[in-house]
This record gives sequence, C-alpha cells and structure tokens, in this order.
Amino acid sequence: MEQHWDFFKKSETSMGVFYPLHYIVAGYGSLDDAQGAEAAFRESGVDAEDVRAAPGGFVAAQLESRTDRNVVNKLENELVKIFGTEKGYTTEDKQHAADGGAFLFVYAPQDEDAANAKAVFAQHPPVFARRYLRIAIEQIVRNPKAM
Repeated sequence: MEQHWDFFKKSETSMGVFYPLHYIVAGYGSLDDAQGAEAAFRESGVDAEDVRAAPGGFVAAQLESRTDRNVVNKLENELVKIFGTEKGYTTEDKQHAADGGAFLFVYAPQDEDAANAKAVFAQHPPVFARRYLRIAIEQIVRNPKAM
C-alpha cells in the first residue's frame, strides 16, 4: 500500500515526479541536524505545520512510490528527463538518503519566506537546498555531489 505525505499543502508531484511547489527541500547529514534546523525555523517564526524534518529512508520510500506508477507516468518521466531537472534532483535525493542523510521541508511561497530560510541556513547549513517555484527550481545551496 502506498503511503501518502500529509505534510504538503498541495500535490507534491508534477508529471509524476517529486515537485513540492512552494517548498524548500534541504538535505542534512543526519536527522539530528535536520531537526535542529527545524527547531531554528520555528524559532524564526515559521509555523510548526510549515516545516518538517524527515529521515532519509522515509523520503526515499516516498520518492520510489511516486515514480513509474503507470504508463502515463512513465511517459511523463521520460519527458522530464529530456526537458527538465526534476528527475535529476530526485536521483540526487535518493542518493542523499542512501548515504544516511535526512531532509527538511519548509513552506516558502513568498520571497520573504525564502529570505528567512537563507538566514536560518546561515546558522544551520544544509548539504543542499532548493526552492520549488512554479516555473523554476531555485538552488539556494548547491549540492557538492551534484552530477
């Protein structure tokens, strides 16, 4: 049975690929580090329901359950491979989880939210961070292991 994410305010997929619109996805070396950043975001004024740390294994399982579910998803995934970067990020995220990393998700629909995130990240640096916008993915902190 497929688990669903209850955290995201909207669908977290686009064309069958993980795409959490208006969220920042940050990777941390450990769940403790991600939880420390989560606490820092709450202290900075972010509502508790708008920030969440998650273990890498959980995130990897969610990413696996979202891809290649049917023929349409397979076709969409192939289009994304050709025209977009989302599939590449999904691959990086799976590798980060396999390396024992954890994740932090922050709802950031406004530029002010992203500015606050950058300030928190300065105190709690992630391995990588990216913000999913309607027509682009903004890299806040580049993954040093990115392909």
